[in-house]
Amino acid sequence: MKTENQKLLELSNNKNFIIEVDTLWLLKHSMGNNYNASDVIIKFLAIENYFKKNEFGFDLYNKMQKIRVLNNPRVPNYRAYNKKRFISIIESFKEKGFDKKHPLIINESFKLFEGTHRMACALYFKIKKVPIVFDSRMIELNTDYSFSWFTKNGLNNYPKIIKERYERLVKEWT
Repeated sequence: MKTENQKLLELSNNKNFIIEVDTLWLLKHSMGNNYNASDVIIKFLAIENYFKKNEFGFDLYNKMQKIRVLNNPRVPNYRAYNKKRFISIIESFKEKGFDKKHPLIINESFKLFEGTHRMACALYFKIKKVPIVFDSRMIELNTDYSFSWFTKNGLNNYPKIIKERYERLVKEWT
């Protein structure tokens, strides 16, 4: 007998099958107990920096991005220097909102896998629901941007910054 997750995964092979979920729920679920999606918060801080709400977000983002990309053979190196592309995403959200033709990709644990820049924008612009889709090619892949990833990569001050901003963000949304 198939589990509910297996049934959803089969249904999701239909490219027209997109679910909308609560944005804050997806963030909290993806973060879990170990702050696994901490990269979303760094991207959120970069957006705040872009809109002059802090002076450090893009510095944190650029350092993180460089390490993430250069240590991951699946990601093209040009994405280590992604600031212009990220700004174009921010501007697109500012003008048009979330483009539902480009849903966020989640894994079999219903955790955010791909689309963290768009997720950070959805949070910043207070978009209450976001479209998600499963991608069966990525089911076996897992991402770990928990606090341990940051400390292992020499970004020792990041966990405290992430935790403080995440907790404030959750309060702002509730």
